[in-house]
Amino acid sequence: MGFIGYRRDGNVVRVFLECSESSGEAEALSCTYPIDLIFTSGGARLEGVSDVFALKKFYKLVNSLEERAREQGRERQVILRSPEDLLEHLRLTNNSREFFRDPPSRVPQR
Repeated sequence: MGFIGYRRDGNVVRVFLECSESSGEAEALSCTYPIDLIFTSGGARLEGVSDVFALKKFYKLVNSLEERAREQGRERQVILRSPEDLLEHLRLTNNSREFFRDPPSRVPQR
């Protein structure tokens, strides 16, 4: 089953979509879409969206996190207010894991 990974580096939160782990002799972890959310005083901006499918997957994640925030009585937009707010909601997500370094990428090559 796939999961979401994330890693923070200062004001940047890198979200890894479509992560999976295969078991065998050596556990192999890989993710398809790494997307950076860069937080500045003017808001958050995205980098690393490679195609429409990645954007669609990312939008689905954001919508889910916004809905979870709303269920907790918070504003939907709180998740993109700061790295701390985003991480708080990612940590509450059952199928997410925090990484301390980037896993290998399965980004489709053109």
